[in-house]
Amino acid sequence: MDCKECQERLVEYVDRTVDEAARQDIEQHIITCESCTQELANFEQIIADLAAENDAIQVPDNFMDIVRLAVTQTQTSKPRHYKHRTTFGLVAALFLTLFVGTAVATNSFADFMEWLKDFSNRQDEQMQDFVQQGLAENLNLIAESNGVKVTITSVVADEVQTLIYYEVEDLQQDTKYKIDFTDGLQIVNRAELWNDIDTDSPVKSHLMIYSESEHVYKGRLATVPISASEGTIQLELSKIAQVMDNPVTGVETPPSTFMEGDWRFDIPVQKHPAIVYDLQVETEIDGNPVIFDQVTIAPTRTVLSYRYRNDNPDKRMDYLTIASLESKGKHVYPELLGIGSGGGSANGWNSSEVAFESLYFDNPTEIRIHIGNAGFTVEEPAQFAIDASEKLPQIFNYLGNTISIEQIKIGERTTLKMKEELSKDRVYETLHYRIYDNDNRGSSSSSVDGYYIDKNGERYKVKDSFYRLHELEQPRLYPTEHHVELYRDDQQGDYIPTTLEIEGYSFTLFYNKGIDISLDK
Repeated sequence: MDCKECQERLVEYVDRTVDEAARQDIEQHIITCESCTQELANFEQIIADLAAENDAIQVPDNFMDIVRLAVTQTQTSKPRHYKHRTTFGLVAALFLTLFVGTAVATNSFADFMEWLKDFSNRQDEQMQDFVQQGLAENLNLIAESNGVKVTITSVVADEVQTLIYYEVEDLQQDTKYKIDFTDGLQIVNRAELWNDIDTDSPVKSHLMIYSESEHVYKGRLATVPISASEGTIQLELSKIAQVMDNPVTGVETPPSTFMEGDWRFDIPVQKHPAIVYDLQVETEIDGNPVIFDQVTIAPTRTVLSYRYRNDNPDKRMDYLTIASLESKGKHVYPELLGIGSGGGSANGWNSSEVAFESLYFDNPTEIRIHIGNAGFTVEEPAQFAIDASEKLPQIFNYLGNTISIEQIKIGERTTLKMKEELSKDRVYETLHYRIYDNDNRGSSSSSVDGYYIDKNGERYKVKDSFYRLHELEQPRLYPTEHHVELYRDDQQGDYIPTTLEIEGYSFTLFYNKGIDISLDK
């Protein structure tokens, strides 16, 4: 798998709707590719930013319908074997992907802009703090080409990342442009400043920043840390991307158009050191050993490195979230929903990193790591025969819970509606299942609805509560309705489903656990 294919499938990967073979391919690629690792991290970081600011955003009533439609269209555009691992805890990726365009087309746009203004103000305040502390420099480097002015406003670099802030102004005042870090951007002296990177570009992510002007776009580029202690980034732009007025409609994303030109910059950078603490602190989560290896406190962020091993044969731990770090009564929160990313597996250990708001200026002498939750998978296979010629509903029992096939419409693209009972004794949250025909084949797309259930057992319809998830205490998602479209891989002939195969299920456990760690050198 190459970088292009990996990044095209990140939404499916984050939402856990890729098939097993693709998941393994993506994870193998991510383990060895820093660029795609950081692309995934940035993707989830912005999701977390939106989730953290959800109270400033009003989502239209039809938002989840748009989400469902977009999920279907995204998945049907990429035929694959049908294996469902639906985890709505991470489907916030869809929220990010669709919200901006949805907001443009609805009255909620003003609320989104208020959130963006506040977020951008905090970015500006952070940069000014860097400047006052002598960690950053206001540059105002300007280049003009074809009536478009690009300004590199400031830069800050440390041992975790380098942040480059910029503005693009259309001097003709006709449109708005931005830097597309995947197309048209080149760092001429990449090998000089990043001597240990094996990707085409060290730029790992891009972040939009609010602009008062209709024809000025503001953004932030992030690169992996430079290898040298200081140097000059020779950045060249051969084209810039037009920012569409309606970038996402929830139904179709219009193709990007570009303005070609020649913008060149020599950006001076000085890398500021981070404080690295080797921890080697051990604990356990449900019988699985967890080791906190290292915490890196840099000016731009704090990074916690840890690993865990699955020692419980009855349930596999899929992930472990960190709710916050605490120092001197102050909590800093993770950028990636608390879920570690960028790690790999070695000798049975799963390694992860979680990035937090920076503790650099707090000079902590000890921290408390607050565990959030963990997701587990249990293998509990079952198989049920589907007969499209028989009367519906067709009802099955899985672990004491009723599953029913409510509707089947046969065609080249067969549609199927499946429901899951939500009884008070339901032992699982989400099923891992697939549907196939007599030849054990088929591709699919699907959409899912259900309920969040909080710590107190209160139910909240996903459609009504998705964007208020942060208000719920220890929410778990229970899908109850699946709308599935099935078709042959060769797209030839009617698709007749014959089997529902369940491999197992997932569930979530929450923890009230803190680990105190001294940072004395």
